[in-house]
Amino acid sequence: MMMTGVRLRGWAMNVAACASPAVDTQPSMSAIPMFKRIVITGGHGFLGQTVTDMFRRREVQTVSLSRREGVDLRDPSAVTHFLKDSKPDCVIHCAAHVGGIGYVREHAVEVFNDNLRMAMGLTEGLANAGVERLVTVMPNCTYPGTKQVFREDEWWDGPLHESVLMYGLPRKVLWGLCWTHAQQGRLKAAHLILPNLYGPGDHFDAIRSHALGALIARIVDAHRQGEDTVEIWGTGRPIREWLFVQDAARAICDFTACASTSDDALAPDNPLFNVGIGEGISIKALAEEIRGAVGWKGAFVFDRTRPDGATKKVLDGKRFCELTGWRPAVTLEAGIERTVEWYVRNLVES
Repeated sequence: MMMTGVRLRGWAMNVAACASPAVDTQPSMSAIPMFKRIVITGGHGFLGQTVTDMFRRREVQTVSLSRREGVDLRDPSAVTHFLKDSKPDCVIHCAAHVGGIGYVREHAVEVFNDNLRMAMGLTEGLANAGVERLVTVMPNCTYPGTKQVFREDEWWDGPLHESVLMYGLPRKVLWGLCWTHAQQGRLKAAHLILPNLYGPGDHFDAIRSHALGALIARIVDAHRQGEDTVEIWGTGRPIREWLFVQDAARAICDFTACASTSDDALAPDNPLFNVGIGEGISIKALAEEIRGAVGWKGAFVFDRTRPDGATKKVLDGKRFCELTGWRPAVTLEAGIERTVEWYVRNLVES
């Protein structure tokens, strides 16, 4: 079940050192070189908190940049002052204003503007503070809408799918901003493109969450309340790739370790790296997996008046896997079971 090039030169000598075992958590990796101080934007969010925790287990000092620290990424002056004070070796950009397809459609202007202004505030702040290294987390909706299997050298081969344009386009502008700063010698960046994430701590409401989180909430609620049916938006046929949040965090940490020893990882030509294995599952089959994990016996009703989005979205991640040794450790079945357990324990029983 399951306009850019990508720089590969210089990686061969680092593959063995950067490769990590297929486990979802890791002990200290002090033997592998690493930046000493890293700023993580959105460090208290779903992905950002998991990345922060994993770096700390590897004994790397991390600092969160978010509104919880009183810093608005949309404000270049605030970002500049924060980065001058924290003096990081590298910044990892996990922050985003995002939600499921329904949320993005209902809040299109806010989603577009917030992500665009965060991109401008971040890159201007980096330049003003003299911080030269950046790793960004990109969504797979930045790929052309007609593609089904995403490859890095096809990132510019067409327009985005209209259902995600308001989120994907400003994230793509971030690449352009990094490129322009790189032309003036201010920035070296790399962009990790991830599939849909899921896991403990995710959003689970019907509007804000992606399909997997929303399905868990609906099916668990139906099971608890004795309901016979659960409604699913669309036809159930679209295929998506899913990545457990701890596997995503480990990929980011592994890449950052490699980047600390390779000038080609964070480079002026803004390399893209897909983090995935190219295996997807239909929304209908995903719902069946969740039903099994919950133990619910009801039936699904598909609302075909709701949008499906793109037909298929999976990532060809061979380059990233070969270069870092990364592979996801948590199967979709195991990840769903862990996520359902967390949801029931933390959001239902409490």
